[in-house]
Amino acid sequence: MRASDAETAAVAFITCLTVCPVVGAACQRFAILDHPGPLKIHKRPIPRLGGIAIAVAVSVAMLVAGRFEIQPSLTAAAFALVWFTGLLDDVRPLTPSARLISQIVAAFLLWRAGYAFPNVIGELPSLIGTIIVVIVLTNSWNFVDGSDGLAAGVAAIAALAFFVAPGQAQSSMGAPLAVSVAAACAGFLIWNFPPAKIFMGDAGSTLLGFAIALFTLDFYRSNSASLPVALFPVSVAALPLLDAVLAIVRRFRQAQSLVRGDRDHSYDVLLARGWRPRNVALAFFVLTAVLSGVGWLAVFTKRTMFLLPGAIVMAGVTATAILLGTLGGSAKTAEHERSAPEVISSRSAS
Repeated sequence: MRASDAETAAVAFITCLTVCPVVGAACQRFAILDHPGPLKIHKRPIPRLGGIAIAVAVSVAMLVAGRFEIQPSLTAAAFALVWFTGLLDDVRPLTPSARLISQIVAAFLLWRAGYAFPNVIGELPSLIGTIIVVIVLTNSWNFVDGSDGLAAGVAAIAALAFFVAPGQAQSSMGAPLAVSVAAACAGFLIWNFPPAKIFMGDAGSTLLGFAIALFTLDFYRSNSASLPVALFPVSVAALPLLDAVLAIVRRFRQAQSLVRGDRDHSYDVLLARGWRPRNVALAFFVLTAVLSGVGWLAVFTKRTMFLLPGAIVMAGVTATAILLGTLGGSAKTAEHERSAPEVISSRSAS
């Protein structure tokens, strides 16, 4: 890590660490709290706008870094749109279509800024691919933000994985942004690790998911096409992606709306079986680190054979999750109106 990157990380960490209690106090003052309910796992009202602290920390760190490239205004506008939409939804619920439209517009802005899905057969397929990457990853992080510490910890490890990826893994903007996101999440975890004193809300979870989407697009743009390169972002975001896929399959099987909240996510079934929230968080952190390491090794060696351990690990995790009941029936399920194509309140089950 260069000295400038270390400085950027320090600024992001310290800023988030110090802004979180200020945001928490403001939430208490104005009663912007996440209250216990049928789809909630916490027992007392908790401040829910921690996404403000994460956004402030990343913004300040990027200003300190001062390294931008093509069309930084478009990139900043895309992040601001996703974050502000999540913030509005935290304060006053938005419709699923409004959330989805904001993500599509943000994806278009990234595409225009040059962070585009590889243009193999034309610009339109590239734009469609960019939109899909943004929607899938942004909402996957909302899926995983249902237990203390999960979204922030997994995002921190994922961002760090992109930052240390071999070769020209990130652009001049992507690298400081990745280390800023990782450090901001680390600072947020001081307050969010079980038992959480503040929640990030949709403003935080969608911002982190969108950041991972940008890192993915940036990684593809900065590296030659190969199977290890194609699968590296998938291995880094494997757990949120798996949880999203299982939730969609579960709701199709039960003939339920995709925006119907439930408590059958992978972390939910573990909690229902007596796991402590800290153990659940640590398990997700370890698995994310292992899968990211496998992907890193495959890219570094340019050998697809190193993807095999990751495939074995994911097969085992998937089988275990299904056996534990993530396809339905293991935990409480109830109707929840605040969602998007799986963008719901970060503290209720998605």
